[in-house]
Amino acid sequence: MEDIAKTKKMEEDREGMSQDDVLAFNLYKNTMTGEWGNIVKMYEEQKFSAIYARINSSGDTALHVAVSIAPEEIVQQLIRVITLHSEPSLRLTNNEGNTPLHVAASAGRLNICILLAKVDVFSDLPNLEVHQDPFRNKLGETPLFLAAFHGYKPIFLYLHSLLLEASDKDLNSVNPAYRRNDGETALHCAIRWEYFGFVTEHLLDLHRVDELKNFAANQSSLVGD
Repeated sequence: MEDIAKTKKMEEDREGMSQDDVLAFNLYKNTMTGEWGNIVKMYEEQKFSAIYARINSSGDTALHVAVSIAPEEIVQQLIRVITLHSEPSLRLTNNEGNTPLHVAASAGRLNICILLAKVDVFSDLPNLEVHQDPFRNKLGETPLFLAAFHGYKPIFLYLHSLLLEASDKDLNSVNPAYRRNDGETALHCAIRWEYFGFVTEHLLDLHRVDELKNFAANQSSLVGD
């Protein structure tokens, strides 16, 4: 009901909107109605204006919403458009400091995490500094931490393997990725979700990156939306 009321009010106020505001409203409305083809079309036609548009009070872009609820093929198309024009835009953050990868990890969408990670920070930051943006949101949570927090073991293991690979298997250099600002760690989350032994074994063994990646890849075919 709140979304319907918001949409109605925005439609009433539309005459006084700027062109960018109208675009943001149209993106918002189409995400709410599931008209994802229209979103892709607006991204293709409006390019930067659509990519950077904040469509709700949380400061989300349409991609933030899409990685959570849209079909995978739609997300793939949006990522294709964004990388064509502005690959760094895949790391745009919302008001909480979350990138689309944070959102996808929180939603348990392994295949989308794989899509984003291929062109996200792991691919072009050879000297990892995970205490800095775009890894950590305002609470100090990384996508890897959020996967552990929500109990999504395949996503956790996949991102863990990428971090180790990018940091030359130096766990000390990526340690902040496993700890939130309040001290909560990925291991605490593993205990909560009762896969402590499995995760601990892989956290401590820094030479099993290929095995971790194979495990996550195999799991991706089992994870549905």
